[in-house]
Amino acid sequence: MTDFEQTRETLNSQLDEARAADPLKALGAIGAVQTDISRHQREAVRAAVQQHSWTEIGAALGVSKQAAHQKFGKEWAENLKAELKDDVHAMKSARRRGDAATAAEAKAKLETVIAEFKGVRRNSRG
Repeated sequence: MTDFEQTRETLNSQLDEARAADPLKALGAIGAVQTDISRHQREAVRAAVQQHSWTEIGAALGVSKQAAHQKFGKEWAENLKAELKDDVHAMKSARRRGDAATAAEAKAKLETVIAEFKGVRRNSRG
C-alpha cells in the first residue's frame, strides 16, 4: 500500500468516525478537506498542462478531454492573464522607481508565465 493509499484510508476512517459522532461537525471537516483537495487538484492540473495534453489530463481525472478543459481551462487562462498583468505592472513600477533588482525579478516571473503559456500551446498542438 502506498503512502497516499494509506493516508486516504486513514482519512476515510476518521471522517466516518466524525460523521458517526457528530454529523454537523463532520460536514465542516469534510468541507475543509474538499477545499484543500480542490486546491491541490487545480495546482496539479496547472503543473500537468505544461507537459501533457487535455486528453491525458482528462484520463487521469477519469473524465473526457472536454470535461477536463471545461472545468480547468478557463480558470487556468484567467490566472495566467492576471499573473501576466501583475508581473508587467510590477516590472514597470520597479523601473519607474529605479529598482533594477525588483524589475528583473518581475521580468523573470513574467517570462516564466509566458513560457508556461507557450509550452501548453505546443502540447495542445502535438
